[in-house]
Amino acid sequence: MDSPRDATISTAFQPSLRIDDRLPDIVIISSDNVYFYVHQHRVLNASTNNMGGLLLFDPAAFPHGFLPSLRLPESGDVLNVVLHTMYGLSCLHFHPTLETVEAALDALIKYGLPMQTHAAPYQPLHQLILSHAPYRPIETYALAGKHELDDLAVTISGHLLSFDLSRVTDDLATKMGPVYLKRLFLLHQTRLHALKEILLRPPAAHPTTPGCNPTEHGKLTRAWALATAQLVWDATPSKAYPAFDVTVPQTMDLPTAPLSIVGISPNSLRALLEPIADTLSCESCRLMLQQRIQEVVFSWSSVKPTV
Repeated sequence: MDSPRDATISTAFQPSLRIDDRLPDIVIISSDNVYFYVHQHRVLNASTNNMGGLLLFDPAAFPHGFLPSLRLPESGDVLNVVLHTMYGLSCLHFHPTLETVEAALDALIKYGLPMQTHAAPYQPLHQLILSHAPYRPIETYALAGKHELDDLAVTISGHLLSFDLSRVTDDLATKMGPVYLKRLFLLHQTRLHALKEILLRPPAAHPTTPGCNPTEHGKLTRAWALATAQLVWDATPSKAYPAFDVTVPQTMDLPTAPLSIVGISPNSLRALLEPIADTLSCESCRLMLQQRIQEVVFSWSSVKPTV
């Protein structure tokens, strides 16, 4: 088998790769001339359609020392993901882009690999897709929805709590489909409703003291109502809220974007409510405020964070 001058050999699937005490017996060649030396029995065991009906030859029929080859239209990066999936191996260390992973999923379907099996939790493909969720959550969620990978979609949705839903494009909505789009909107609506319900009750009144009567305690009730109204009462699931922080890895060059209030963290919520104490002169009122804030933080932490 003659190789073009620009050919390269896969670093993972080399001629010396021994699997099940066998050396490779076929060569798969990508569109950009990357050569993958693989084992036919492994490929056929993984594929339900003989690699799309392309892998029908018998390697034993070829002369000794000559490996049959199969040229495929996918790039080397895509086939690298496909073949690692076939072998049940992780390719996280190659850092394939999300676009490469998406193309690989399409190729897996074409070549007869059951998606639900290979993308199940704890499988290497599951971990590969999930690795993109912190950095490109909406695109990764749409990809999971496209292939009906529910376990992945549920986990990824936890990264979308602060995502501004008005930024969902028509293409993304089409890709994820109506079911997963609706579930994402319902997640935001449910959490917004829960947040409003949690904040509705103001701090309880303490017994009247010489320095604080019911009229004085009304300052706390009014301050609470003002702070919470500014926070959520005019909010919608897609309304931006710039007053809380979301940590983004320093290595990621990501544009700033509006954030949804339903993604506010318990600690950020606490930080927004605690300044109410600065308006109070009564220590008993401050104590009741702190107790109520603790209840709010606990209740908000308990609200379901995924679809």
